[in-house]
Amino acid sequence: MQCADFDWKGFVLQEVPPQERRAMEEHLKACPACSREVEALGLTLVAVRQLPQHPIPRRLAFVSDPVFELPWWKRLWRMPAPAWGFASALVLAAAILGQARLTPPRPEAGGADAQAVERAVRAELERRLPAAVEAALRQQLGPAAARMEARLAEFEKRMEAQRRADLRDVTAAFELLQKRINNVYLASAQYGGD
Repeated sequence: MQCADFDWKGFVLQEVPPQERRAMEEHLKACPACSREVEALGLTLVAVRQLPQHPIPRRLAFVSDPVFELPWWKRLWRMPAPAWGFASALVLAAAILGQARLTPPRPEAGGADAQAVERAVRAELERRLPAAVEAALRQQLGPAAARMEARLAEFEKRMEAQRRADLRDVTAAFELLQKRINNVYLASAQYGGD
């Protein structure tokens, strides 16, 4: 049989019948060109098997599709913790101001006028409100910052593992490429090429 009569792809994929396989193995012992081709096919098969398996998408979707838009109540619950802290501080300030406006002033025994009392209340509110807002924000941000640092550390760990896996894949691909280049050099040297 001539070299062109053999199905080397079927041989590498082990799809040929046993009698034909024995004849092909005998031919490989005597023919270096066919041996190189079988080796190259084997390397290609190894490289293809190293490719990651991704599931086929069921449907293409675009970010602008209304399916991806969250309803307003879900968007409200996805607000970050600092925003909730700031919103609660605003509600607290509005409640304090509303209480100050709606409560009639009590006459004091000393006979202080209402404007002086209102100025004193405003001054006290302006003095206490920033500290209360800052304390509420600190209380809300503390756990969120710790969770964020933990998530960041976990993400960095995953990225480092992914980088190592990518580096291994690239190294394997370069080794495969180097073998193919060496095969080309050998074939070139064997046939008198440069």
